[in-house]
Amino acid sequence: MTVAVLTLVRNRNRLLARLVEALDRADGAPAELVVARAGGEDPAPVLAGVHRYRVRVVDVGGGDRIAYSAARNAAAAAAAIAEHLLFVDADTFPAAGAVEAVDGALRATDAICLGEILYLPEGAVDDGWTEADLVAVGRAHPARPRPPRRGWEEVADGHPFVWGTCFGMRRTSFDALGGFDEAFTGYAGEDTDLAFRARDAGVGVVVVAGATVFHQHHDVYEPPVPQLRATIANARRFRARHGWWPMGGWLADFEALGLVRRDGDDVVVVRDPTPAEIVAARRTVARALRA
Repeated sequence: MTVAVLTLVRNRNRLLARLVEALDRADGAPAELVVARAGGEDPAPVLAGVHRYRVRVVDVGGGDRIAYSAARNAAAAAAAIAEHLLFVDADTFPAAGAVEAVDGALRATDAICLGEILYLPEGAVDDGWTEADLVAVGRAHPARPRPPRRGWEEVADGHPFVWGTCFGMRRTSFDALGGFDEAFTGYAGEDTDLAFRARDAGVGVVVVAGATVFHQHHDVYEPPVPQLRATIANARRFRARHGWWPMGGWLADFEALGLVRRDGDDVVVVRDPTPAEIVAARRTVARALRA
C-alpha cells in the first residue's frame, strides 16, 4: 500500500501500543508508521519489534502544550515513501481493513477520506479483544455521516467532520494546502481550519466503507476548561479567517460556566476556571455524544 499512518503522542504509550497492535493485525499493512513524539515517555519500547511497515519517530519537543499543527506537519514531512496520508490520534486504532479501504479510496478520488469512529467504553480493549466485541459496544457519533455498505460516497458539506481523530488525504493535496497552519498554537480547531481551506480549494469529503476506527476510552475534560484560553485563541484565529466561530458546543459550555461572555459577535474571556471547576470538568465516563 501507499499509505503512511501518522500519529502524535505524549505519555500515551499504553494507547499507542494498541494502535501498533492493530496495524500488525491488519489485513494490509501501511507503508509507514510515523510517530511524532511531543515530549513525555519514550515510545520506543512500544514500537520495538519486527513490523510489516517502516517505523519512524520524529521528536517535536515538549513544552506546556502540544503544538498539534507543527507535530502533524512534522509527521507528514517524515513520511518518506507514501503517497497517501492517514492521520490518527494515538488514542484510536483502525479496524483490520481500514487502512486498505482509505488507500483504495484515495487511489480513486482526490478527497478527504473519513471513516466511522466508534467510541469505546472503559475496559473494552483488553488483551483478548476482537473487532466483533468492539463493534458491539462502540458508540457511533450521532452527527457524523454514516459510511455506505461498500466503496465510498461524497458527503455534501462534510468538511466540519474532518477531525484530527482520523482522516486521510493525498500527500499532494495536503502539501498544496501548506499542511496544518502552525499559527494555530492553542488548542483545537486546526483540523477544521485545514478542512475549510481544502473546501475553498475544491477538495471534497468522502466517507469510506470499512474505514472504521476505534476510539479508546480515557479520562477527558468536558468542556476542556484547563485549555480555556488556548481554545479561545485558536477559535479567534479560525473566526478571523473563515468568518464564524468553531467549537460551538465548547464555547456554549464555557459561557454557561461564566468563563466567557458574548460581546456582539465576539467572545471575551471573563475569568479563568477555578481549581474546583477543573476537577468538576474531568470525566472518567464521557457524557452522551452530542449531535
